[in-house]
Amino acid sequence: MIVRRVLTFDCNGRILDELLSTLRLLHAPPVPNGTWFEEKGKYTPRKLLLIPPRDLRALWTHFSSRTTLTPAATSKMEDGPSPSPRMLDHEEVTCHLERLISALPTKADLSDMVADLRDNFGREVLEIRTEVTTLSTRVGALEEVAQRPPPETSATLPAAFSELQRRVDDLDNRGRRHNIRVRGLPESDGPKDPRAILTELFNQILNRKLNTPILFDRAHRALRPRPPPTVPPRDAICHLTEFALKESIMLKARSSRQWDFHQCSLELYQDLSPFTLAARRCLQPVTQALRQDNLPYRWGFPFTLLTLRNGVRHAICYPTDVPAFLEAMELPEISIRIWEDMARLGPELPCPRRHRSRRRARASPDCALARELSPPHSPHHADD
Repeated sequence: MIVRRVLTFDCNGRILDELLSTLRLLHAPPVPNGTWFEEKGKYTPRKLLLIPPRDLRALWTHFSSRTTLTPAATSKMEDGPSPSPRMLDHEEVTCHLERLISALPTKADLSDMVADLRDNFGREVLEIRTEVTTLSTRVGALEEVAQRPPPETSATLPAAFSELQRRVDDLDNRGRRHNIRVRGLPESDGPKDPRAILTELFNQILNRKLNTPILFDRAHRALRPRPPPTVPPRDAICHLTEFALKESIMLKARSSRQWDFHQCSLELYQDLSPFTLAARRCLQPVTQALRQDNLPYRWGFPFTLLTLRNGVRHAICYPTDVPAFLEAMELPEISIRIWEDMARLGPELPCPRRHRSRRRARASPDCALARELSPPHSPHHADD
């Protein structure tokens, strides 16, 4: 049974009689809502504290059993008349009850707490809405920019790119000047060094003793996995230390398209950059037309196709030079691919493959680099 009771507090703290009356009326009917507490002569509407009877009994037992006094009360007793223990207990109980009652939250306090929570949530929601609005604006601006047509490129940009590509290609070919590419040399089963075989081959071409030493900076197979036996072997690439010796070998090799060596038919080519090889493949219809008309031509560096007609030199350096070249050589119109567009696309990416052991990976370098350094059978080599 919950007790609701009007408590009267006075300045003397005489509350024992009222507290005893409250404890006696534990089973009395509750006072209706809206009861008033009288506090220091002022009437203040409050919500009443609901205390179960067992808590009231425990509270009364606790305070009634205390017999020790505080130091402040002891000093007052020494100065004045000795107060009765009953009065001291009453004052302590009164102060404690006043603190408990004053610490209770009122309806206004709860309203303030709810208002504070609403304000905090409102501010946070407003900040989130502001950020979302800002992001929406930025995304909308980006979408608008993405939907705009690309700006027109400058007329000089393609020409500048072509010239830059020719310069880079020339640097690449300059780094390959000492290289010779040998095609058709069978691959041995063991890890045999190709320098001994290449030394014997070059001495045979130069009509020298087969054991005459030749200095190689390096000699290796084309950088790609070893093909199966049914596929032609990889090219052998060597870098000769002496450029003059390399030129002598290539000059002698031009006298014959193929060379018989150890029951094999070998071909020797100048090692060229991938861009030059692609350009020569694209101009193959033009070179075929020149050969049909018995018009001599040669390749120049940076990439150029040179020919003479009536003592006038004509050249193809860029794809835009082809129509004027055909007209000057009195050749029919020929459609060719633009090799510069093929260079812009970049090299073909390697296909994914299974993970291989470290030992096998050393013997089989990257496939993409192999395709660049050793392209498959290129018909342009016949024009060298």
